[in-house]
Amino acid sequence: MKKMRISLILIAVVLIVFGWGAHKQQEQKQQINSIINEQQGVNQIEVKDSADKVVWSTKNEADQYKEQYPLSHVDKLEKGDRKVFAEDPDYKITYKRDSKALYSVEILRLTGENKSVSKELQPFLFDVKGNTYVIYWPEQNKVLEQSENTQKLLNRVK
Repeated sequence: MKKMRISLILIAVVLIVFGWGAHKQQEQKQQINSIINEQQGVNQIEVKDSADKVVWSTKNEADQYKEQYPLSHVDKLEKGDRKVFAEDPDYKITYKRDSKALYSVEILRLTGENKSVSKELQPFLFDVKGNTYVIYWPEQNKVLEQSENTQKLLNRVK
């Protein structure tokens, strides 16, 4: 009887863990879909520096700096790969729709002593004025490849 109770408890724990994992995965999919569906409505972009001070914000020019195809290529940032970047982001970019934050990304700088990165991470890197960066989505622990408009934005800010 005691073994039966223990096995039922273990089965319940396993089901709870799997249920929680499925819930988190569904939540991530909903967040990604929301960003994809609402990206065209982004009408404000806010850039903060490492001290969390707003250094630049758009007025009417948000269209030229927002990524046209957000989350088109997303990949998980592994712990080993995260270590080659500066601990704190150089910039934090928040994309807003009608003054409500849609999502935020961090711009991480590749540190001088860590110029070697994995092949999987290479497509995500981009250069702005002598520094190599990656767009990091901390909420999902993912890196984003699209960076053309982000590069233009950072060139304007720097």
